[in-house]
Amino acid sequence: MMTPWPSLHQRWQQVRAGAANEPCVSPCMSVCIMKTDADECWGCLRSLEEIANWSVYSPTEQHIVWQRIGAQIDQHSAGV
Repeated sequence: MMTPWPSLHQRWQQVRAGAANEPCVSPCMSVCIMKTDADECWGCLRSLEEIANWSVYSPTEQHIVWQRIGAQIDQHSAGV
């Protein structure tokens, strides 16, 4: 299965370029499939807790989630 990570990577670049005190664009890629080996969505790399709480997270909390997602994307891209 192809991952939507190229599109997710583009969003990560937008978030990195934005202000840390502003709300972030959602990582949701509309590919909502939970991985069987991890509490993580295949499409956006967030946990169920992060998905459920995204709209109430502060900009700082959203940036923390994005930093973790970005690290995974960067690591994946480096290995390709």
